[in-house]
Amino acid sequence: MQPTITIIVPQYKTFQVTQLCLRALKKFSTLNIEVIVVDNNSADDSLAYLEKNKWIKLIKNEHAAIGGAGHKQALDIGVKAAKGEWILLFHSDTIVLKQGWDADLLNLMHQYPQAVGATSVVRDINLFASWHSRLIRRFKERQYAYHHTLDTSNNKMMSYCFLIKRAFLINTGFNFEQAEGDVADALYRNHIKNKQAFVLLGRNFLKNILWHTSNVSSILTGQMTDSKSISKLHQKLNSLFSSAVISELTHDSSLDCF
Repeated sequence: MQPTITIIVPQYKTFQVTQLCLRALKKFSTLNIEVIVVDNNSADDSLAYLEKNKWIKLIKNEHAAIGGAGHKQALDIGVKAAKGEWILLFHSDTIVLKQGWDADLLNLMHQYPQAVGATSVVRDINLFASWHSRLIRRFKERQYAYHHTLDTSNNKMMSYCFLIKRAFLINTGFNFEQAEGDVADALYRNHIKNKQAFVLLGRNFLKNILWHTSNVSSILTGQMTDSKSISKLHQKLNSLFSSAVISELTHDSSLDCF
């Protein structure tokens, strides 16, 4: 049976967050999903974990470039292998936290049958931030809610949870590796903006279904080394791993399906 959604997860040496990402998808997804993990030549514990995990489709990109270039290569590889009606571009540090998150996402899309996809312009989704940080962000981002739009002005489209109809993406002939700048933003501006209906996902929707923070892969693999970013990341990860739902995922090895 054709999957409803193919989730493409590029992965490079981020064992702990990749494990959480996949366990959460296994635990909280309710639709017929296909998960494709494209490993960019990690050659470490994360690859060994993926090789044993039988419920995902693992593709090894053994000649991958490092960083953003490798990420783009992985997306092209994943798209070619995808079978779902929809494709969802994911980051390995995107962790769903709500039962039926996938049904919630597609139910929202059913309200806009003309739309070819959806994403957000919000970079960080950190459910476990301090109350004052959440309050400040709420006022900063109160303009973001669910709305269908053909024009998002100069906002940058995020790629950590980017949903697109597979048939539409294939028909564009879009190649992620050749795209300039952020992959989701390039796809949006070349083939969607002012041409196709598109759903902009606001924080009010995303905070109920997932956790994400920026630059995890870049910092954990040594591609970003500035102390401020590293300190901020560790604060967020400490908040994340202190939560009950993440603790449960961390200890539930039955979700690995070895």
